[in-house]
Amino acid sequence: MKIPVKRIIRIIVSLIIVITLSCPVPSAAADTVKSFNTGLILHVTAKGKYSNWDGVSNVSQFKGQNGNYWFAYDEDKYVTVVKTTDGKVESTVRLKKEHETFGAVECDSDGNFYLMTGEANTGTDTSKETVFLSKYDSTGKHVKTVGNNGSSSLADYYGDDFYTQTPFEGGNCDIAVNGDYIAINYARHMYSGHQSNSVWMLEKNELKTIDPYNNIYNSHSFGQRVIPYGDGFLFMSEGDCYPRAFSMNYEEAPSKKDSHGSVLDNEADIFHFWVKEGTFDAWDMFTLNDNFATIGDLCDLGNNTASFVASSVKAMNSDATDQVQNIFIQIFDPTKKFGGKSAFVTSGKRVGLSGPNGNVKTTDYGVKWITKYTKESEKRPSCVQAVSDDKGNTVILFELYKNYTYKGVYYCVVNSEGKVSKKIRRCSSDAQLNPCETPVYADGAVWWTGNKYREYDDKLYVYSLPIE
Repeated sequence: MKIPVKRIIRIIVSLIIVITLSCPVPSAAADTVKSFNTGLILHVTAKGKYSNWDGVSNVSQFKGQNGNYWFAYDEDKYVTVVKTTDGKVESTVRLKKEHETFGAVECDSDGNFYLMTGEANTGTDTSKETVFLSKYDSTGKHVKTVGNNGSSSLADYYGDDFYTQTPFEGGNCDIAVNGDYIAINYARHMYSGHQSNSVWMLEKNELKTIDPYNNIYNSHSFGQRVIPYGDGFLFMSEGDCYPRAFSMNYEEAPSKKDSHGSVLDNEADIFHFWVKEGTFDAWDMFTLNDNFATIGDLCDLGNNTASFVASSVKAMNSDATDQVQNIFIQIFDPTKKFGGKSAFVTSGKRVGLSGPNGNVKTTDYGVKWITKYTKESEKRPSCVQAVSDDKGNTVILFELYKNYTYKGVYYCVVNSEGKVSKKIRRCSSDAQLNPCETPVYADGAVWWTGNKYREYDDKLYVYSLPIE
């Protein structure tokens, strides 16, 4: 019996389908990051970033008045705020810069914008204002600008050679708004010739500087972070000498002053770095500058705890010189007394030597390592960032390089108890993170702005990583 040709073809096709469905077919993991082309051409870069030093990104990213993800980019005499909805550009607002050097942008719940700019002083008059905060309404109309000379967070015993001569040098500029207050943590070059951070706090309605109630100063300081916490602010600084550590400061809002004019302030060096013995006495600044670590991000977990994520070598001894940086997390209560493990939710201990001369016996608590890359594997995390969702989890993102080749953006999730609830996985093969900026959590996703790897026309994208 002759079988029609068409029937033979149908039988063959059916067999192919059965075989395909029955056999596992290897495939690359699908990217889970969504990308939205903004239509803008801009190369995202962090000016001044070098080795373990932060820089100032030309793109600030933040949550807008309506809770959506917004970003702003620097362009000569203006800063343009881009409002997005579901990743798509809806409208823009232009802010005229009052001073030339771009620092950062933030938005409050009333829709006002706050732009931090600076202007270096080429002279020696230490009273000259070099950092400036400008307020604009929701339409971009300039409301007011106030300045500061860098004395804002220094105790009385510091001389004026510790004031700011060149703003945003050797580190970052970070802004946070909480209630009626604004806090800025920024890097600067001082008249003394050295580098440090400086903190500036203001009342946001009239932009009135708040008299300092605690000394917040680290020298040198290669990375700065500030976030709203409680009714005040939580700060972090990456120091290489005084102190040689990641240093935390928690400051209650000025409205909490008691009858003695005091508020709760707490400070602690929570993660230290090794250095060769005698380095400071030998005035070997090149060796001192290398602290084998890079700052990441602070997160408010919403349950009386905060998380800090960064990267560092694991050793606090001479083995540090041969190790690659790995990602760690510390979850802690910023209001508790430090000096042991009681303030930490996470467990894990580092013991070794630290201090400017590498001769101070030191123990770090609450250190949980997220990655375990070794020199032999030649895997290296870079651009480590973190943000909290609305459930007390910390979402950690980073770029991964293997054999000096870019492998994409990876992420994991750590719950409020310090357990990795979602293991490390790649979420994009070609997206790039916004360097030295904190991602934004909104609408069940993590958002940021960046370019694509090896897309040389510098198209600007908004990226969204859904978090289940």
